[in-house]
Amino acid sequence: MGSLLPPTMFAGLVAALFVGFPVAFSLAAVAAVFGAIGVATGQFSPAFLEAMAFRIQGVFNSDNLLAIPLLVFMGMLMERTGIAEDMFIALNRLFGRTPGGLAYTTILVGAVLSAITGFVSASVIAMGLIALPVMLRTGYDPRLATGVVAAAGTLAQVIPPSLVLIVLAEQLEVSLQDIYRGAMLPSLLLIGSYLLYIFLGHRRHPHRAPPSVVPPGEAHSTRKLWREAAVAAGVPLGVVLAVLAAIYLGVATPTEGGAVGVTGTLLFGLVRGKLTARNLRQAMDTTGILVSSIIFLLLGASFFTLVFRGLNGQIWIESLFAGVPAGPLAFVLFVNAAVFVLAFFLEFFEIAFIVLPLVAPVARQIGRAHV
Repeated sequence: MGSLLPPTMFAGLVAALFVGFPVAFSLAAVAAVFGAIGVATGQFSPAFLEAMAFRIQGVFNSDNLLAIPLLVFMGMLMERTGIAEDMFIALNRLFGRTPGGLAYTTILVGAVLSAITGFVSASVIAMGLIALPVMLRTGYDPRLATGVVAAAGTLAQVIPPSLVLIVLAEQLEVSLQDIYRGAMLPSLLLIGSYLLYIFLGHRRHPHRAPPSVVPPGEAHSTRKLWREAAVAAGVPLGVVLAVLAAIYLGVATPTEGGAVGVTGTLLFGLVRGKLTARNLRQAMDTTGILVSSIIFLLLGASFFTLVFRGLNGQIWIESLFAGVPAGPLAFVLFVNAAVFVLAFFLEFFEIAFIVLPLVAPVARQIGRAHV
C-alpha cells in the first residue's frame, strides 16, 4: 500500500489539474487527502507536518522571494506608463525602414520588456498589442510576425532579473547571483539567434519582412532618431542594468536591487509626465494579484512536497530515473523532455513548484556521483 501512495498521489494531482481546479488549491487538497490516507494506514507520521510551519516561515523570510513584489511592481509601472510603446516607436523610426527592421525592433523591445516584467504572458500581450498590428499593416508574413512576438515573449524566462530565475534559485536552494551569472550567456545567445534567424529569413524571402514606409512628414535626421531611441530605450534599459549590476556584483541584495528599480521607474514616469494616480493604482492592484497567486502556489507546493516526501515519494522518483542511462547528460535530456510535455498543460511556475522539488534531490545525487 505504501509504495502505491506516491504514484497515486501524483496521478491525483494530474487529474485535479486536468479537471481545471486552481493549481495552488489542487496541490494543498491532494496533499491533505493523501496525508490523511497515509495517517490512517500508518504510512505517514502526523508529527511530520510540524515542519510545515517552518516552511511557511521560510517562505516569508526568504530574501529572494522578497524581491518578487518589487520586481513585479517595477514591470507593471513600466507597462502602465507606456514605456514599452515609446521604445517600440523610437526604435521603429530608427530601424523600420530597413528590411526586417520591425522584426529586429520587436526582438530588442521584447528583450528589454521581458527583463522588466519577468512574465511571458505580460511580455507577449504587450508586444502583441504594440508590434503585431504594425507588422501586419506593413505587409509582414503573419506567421513570421506572430512567431517574432511569441519568441520575444519567451525571453522573459531567461533574461535577468527574471522572476523565473528567482523561483529557480529558491527552489534549487542556490545563490541568486550564481543563477543570474549562469543566465547571462544563454540570454545573449538566444537574442542573437533570433536576430540571426530574422536576418537570414529576410535575405532568403524578402517579401516576408518588407521595410516600412515612413510618411514624408515623419522623416527625421539619423542623429535625431538615434537620440530619440537612446532616450526611449536607454533609460529603461539603464534601470534594468542598474538592478542587475547591484545584485550581480553583490553591492545590494535582490530586495534592495528591486527597490532601486522601482524608485528609478517612478522617477522616470514622473519626469515624462506619464505616471498618474490611475496608472499607479492599476500597477499596485496587478502586482498584488500576481504576487498573491505566487505565494499561494508556493505554499501549496510546499505542503504537497512535504506530504510526498513523508510518504517516501523520493524513493519512487529515484526508481523512475533508474531506467535512465547513467550520467548528467542523460538526466538533463530526460528532465527536459518531461518538462517539454508538461509545458503543454502547465505554466512555468506550476512546473517549478511541482517538478523541481521532486527532481532536485536526484540531480544533486547524480552531481555528487560525477564530481
